[in-house]
Amino acid sequence: MTRWCRLLPIAVLVVSPAVGLPPARAGQPHPRPPGPLPAAASRDVPDLDAAAGEDWGAFLGPSGNGRSAARGIAAPWPAAGPRVEWHCEMGEGYCAPAVALGRVLAFDRIGRHVRLRCLRADTGEKLWEDRHASGYTDMWGYDGGPRAAPVIAGDRVITFGPEGRLECRSLADGSSVWRVDTAADYHVVQNFFGVGAAPLVVDVDGGPVVIAQIGGSRKGTAPPAPQRLDLVKGLDSGLVAFDLATGRERWRCSDQLASYSAPVLATIAGRQRVLAWMRDDFLVVDPATGEIAGRFRWRADDVFSAVCASPVARGDEVLLTECYGPGSVLLDLAGDVPRPLRQDPARARPAQALKAHWGTPVLHEGHVYGVSGRNSGDAVVACVEWKTGTVTWAQAGFGRASMALVDGHLIVLGEFGDLALVKATPARYTEVSRARLDAAGGRKELLTPPCWAAPVVARGRCYIRGQDRLVCIDLGCERRSADSK
Repeated sequence: MTRWCRLLPIAVLVVSPAVGLPPARAGQPHPRPPGPLPAAASRDVPDLDAAAGEDWGAFLGPSGNGRSAARGIAAPWPAAGPRVEWHCEMGEGYCAPAVALGRVLAFDRIGRHVRLRCLRADTGEKLWEDRHASGYTDMWGYDGGPRAAPVIAGDRVITFGPEGRLECRSLADGSSVWRVDTAADYHVVQNFFGVGAAPLVVDVDGGPVVIAQIGGSRKGTAPPAPQRLDLVKGLDSGLVAFDLATGRERWRCSDQLASYSAPVLATIAGRQRVLAWMRDDFLVVDPATGEIAGRFRWRADDVFSAVCASPVARGDEVLLTECYGPGSVLLDLAGDVPRPLRQDPARARPAQALKAHWGTPVLHEGHVYGVSGRNSGDAVVACVEWKTGTVTWAQAGFGRASMALVDGHLIVLGEFGDLALVKATPARYTEVSRARLDAAGGRKELLTPPCWAAPVVARGRCYIRGQDRLVCIDLGCERRSADSK
């Protein structure tokens, strides 16, 4: 396999309590900080977990930034590593689970069928399962499983399969509420690795919408060689919003093709905005109308490059980072046109700048923590100052890792199965604990490579996915706090 195919399309991989967004008055910004629409317990969907703490029902967590509000985690870990509460088999796919209301939604592929399972968060017991046939074939030979993480919103769960099937199901029993064949309806020419960006569910005037990177094109524009996406011309459905209740299209915008970078929600200049990094252009979009409020091109010129990490927002600024060419750029979005504040030096090596592949970096106290590097051998975990882009430290040995921030620590999952607890401090790389998770008796390692999904933290537990297994470990935080009250 040539070097340029060694990219991962999982923007899902791979963040502050979950809060809903009440509809704003016309022309007024939302009164609370934005975040994905949270799960909501009901008579049909009771909360099955008595533990206190926040859920992680959307990609990158309750605030869409890879951060958990949990406090009091057990650190360091025991010599044998954190306690494994349960684990279960997984089929093909690379996406992380969604966790809310005492339920884990695990999305994978078994044979010719894409599978969604609902499991108990505390035991792994299966509550329900749904399967549908999929003819998706990966053009570069990676597996045919889902890349985009499920999203739990209200009492619904949204999935976006690799072949473009966007589906809304009841969280109670998995029954289908609506589905859209986006590939057929919007004339989507298959991306290198199919669909890779998780949807975003946002509450706006008129009711919640599911916003997804679609990347529609004109009929008959498929190139002679499937890999030549530069010859595909988008139309008007790069980004599309669907009504959460009905699946009806609410708006569409942009002639951009889809990328693997999941859209995120932010407040920019006092207004709610969707930040969507498409194949070529970064877009700032009004989630209620689809109006494009700003755009900025940021992508390597190589036709086989891709953008995978999601935008990282801080106030009116946003960080875009990729690994195939220009690296990172920090933009000021307060004006009418996105304005670059800084960008990486030309030809900077991974240890000299933040050049993220698919893992979205996390921001903490003025510094960004992420993985810089395109390939396993040159990738480093790095700490970078937000304002200047200065790398304060870089640590090799994890390959292309993913991470989540919790209680001032980074939970770092290396792609070869190494799990580490690292202090989120710019002073130096400070590793608190490291482990290789084993089954009972230590007879088998539970995390086999590739481990490409980011850790998920919910109510004192951390959910980690390897190639063929989902593992739930105890962090010893939120449930301990709840018991002590």
